[in-house]
Amino acid sequence: MSYLTYIENADGKHFDPGTPHSAPPAVALRARYDLDRLRREVTRESIASGPANLWRYAPLLPVAHPDQAVSLNEGWTPLLQAPRLAHALGMKQLMVKDEGRNPSGTFKDRGATVAVSRYVELGVKTVAHNSSGNAGGSWSLYAARAGITCVNILPTDAQPASRQHCRASGQPTFLLENWHDGGRLVAEACDKNGWLNICTLREPYRLEGKKTMGLEIAEQLGWRMPDAIVYPMGGGLGAIAIFKAFEELIQLGWIKGKLPRLYVTQYEGCAPLVKAWSEGRDEVTPWGKIDIPPGGLKSPNPPGGRAVLELIRKHGGGAVTASADEALAAVDEMTREEGLFPCPESATTLAGLRKAIAQGWIKTDEEVVLISTGSGLKSIPTLATPRFTTITSSAELHT
Repeated sequence: MSYLTYIENADGKHFDPGTPHSAPPAVALRARYDLDRLRREVTRESIASGPANLWRYAPLLPVAHPDQAVSLNEGWTPLLQAPRLAHALGMKQLMVKDEGRNPSGTFKDRGATVAVSRYVELGVKTVAHNSSGNAGGSWSLYAARAGITCVNILPTDAQPASRQHCRASGQPTFLLENWHDGGRLVAEACDKNGWLNICTLREPYRLEGKKTMGLEIAEQLGWRMPDAIVYPMGGGLGAIAIFKAFEELIQLGWIKGKLPRLYVTQYEGCAPLVKAWSEGRDEVTPWGKIDIPPGGLKSPNPPGGRAVLELIRKHGGGAVTASADEALAAVDEMTREEGLFPCPESATTLAGLRKAIAQGWIKTDEEVVLISTGSGLKSIPTLATPRFTTITSSAELHT
């Protein structure tokens, strides 16, 4: 069962959760729960006895019938110690939340499973969005599993893995050259065709799926929080979701203390949030020419920009850029030192952490979690071409 009671907007107005809702991000639609009742009826111990996927948190999710969820066994990804990286950075402890273990290879599956499950309950037949690639691929898989349609608009440089997810699942997919037009085209098509617009922060349920990252981090740390989280930011939904999870856990009394500081990383070639933060502004202005590797973090006007700036200012933290070369070097470093294989956008967190330590923003004795949002398998064409020696005998082998 779900403890969902209503959908709330930024003005505090309540909406019926039995009807699909989609609105501009500034309206800030959020799912709200009867946390008082949940506190009486659900315990941390009952959560711990649940399935080893994100549906262990069903009471804190909006799906009325979680036993019928559209699921591919996503979530409950490991929170891994990274001792060699920590040593290289002079830190006592560093952890990586490895979201590349999800079915499609990225954390996008969290939002897809929860939102698709809820929209199936509400009778939605067609959804549409613009995605830099990973969300399009993920939503295509879950839409196929649910028997509904997801219309995808992807950039022309979307990674082959994401395009193949869209193609193989049979979901209508279109490529767009001028990425700045993506949101407008989706909105126009949804108005014309009666589709549900599920673009970032247009509806409330993708956020609910992604907040399970925060729920898992708290549980995996023994129901407490780290000192800082480093998150690679595109639209900002994941960061907002993690902190919504922490706030709900505080209200439930399941965790106590100060919430973590939030540090976000972006590529130098598309860094609207970093620019706004460094200039002390409350709003993010649209970025101009995008010059980043194919894949995530392609959000020139992040829908969650204002909310993320508020989180940084409320809880502490900052924003920092990484170059494409720094991100690619960090992919190799994380793989070589820890056996982790992140996508380049995820590896910006390591590059950003190094800069944050150098600036004195993060102390080396603090407990830090890097969010690795996707697997390097999603980004093979972007990575360095392997160069190996062809051999004909064992005599040619060496270390």
